[in-house]
Amino acid sequence: MRSFANQAAIAIENAQLYEKIKEEEKIKARLQRFFSPAVVEKIMVQEEALTLGGEHCIATILFCDIRGYTSLTEKIDTLVSVEVLNDFLSSMTEAVFVNEGTLDKYIGDCVMAIFGAPVAHSDDPLRAIKAALDMKQRVCRLKEEWCKKMKIPEVESFEIGIGIHTGEVIAGNVGNINRMEYTVVSTAVNLASRLENAAEPGQILISRSTYESTKGLINVKELPPVNLKNISRPVEVYEVICLKIPNVK
Repeated sequence: MRSFANQAAIAIENAQLYEKIKEEEKIKARLQRFFSPAVVEKIMVQEEALTLGGEHCIATILFCDIRGYTSLTEKIDTLVSVEVLNDFLSSMTEAVFVNEGTLDKYIGDCVMAIFGAPVAHSDDPLRAIKAALDMKQRVCRLKEEWCKKMKIPEVESFEIGIGIHTGEVIAGNVGNINRMEYTVVSTAVNLASRLENAAEPGQILISRSTYESTKGLINVKELPPVNLKNISRPVEVYEVICLKIPNVK
């Protein structure tokens, strides 16, 4: 009986461990949609990271949107346009993950990403800029691939505009315990979105706060202050040209 009881206890413990592993795998699979593998591993060991709530922190927000996608979809097959969009979103997400940023959400053909939450780095503004420059390069490669694979020269009109701003946000999980989404909320998010709206095709626009955090590491073109929707004062804007040291870490 004692032997049987010990075997039963081991069997129950193994079953519980198996269920726990299955649940952790489900959680991990959900997290991998929004975070890079390195960030997922950090979150998995911090149980509080999966609870509802928020915290104040400084983060850099990036918005990347397509220019000319609507006109492109009018000239090509619907299935092809969906394939183009999926290729684009996948590639832009990779650029975010490579720099250990967080994919906040897709808004149609727009990508919103966060650098600095839930895992912060001392160089998050620079990471956002590196991701933006990578996005531009990736779009050039995608256009070449689309032209060769799909034979659609119309993709030459496909461009992106990017806006980046660094500021205080409230970051955390919103929703309910069964369906949570990690996001950031503040006027800083609105400003980043407005900068993206103001960007011309191929432009990366950053705010003064992002510039001040990275000015020794990037080459920029200072632009005249711009009036942005729902922003009371003109905003100082800089266009990112390139990194001063291409392989800067």
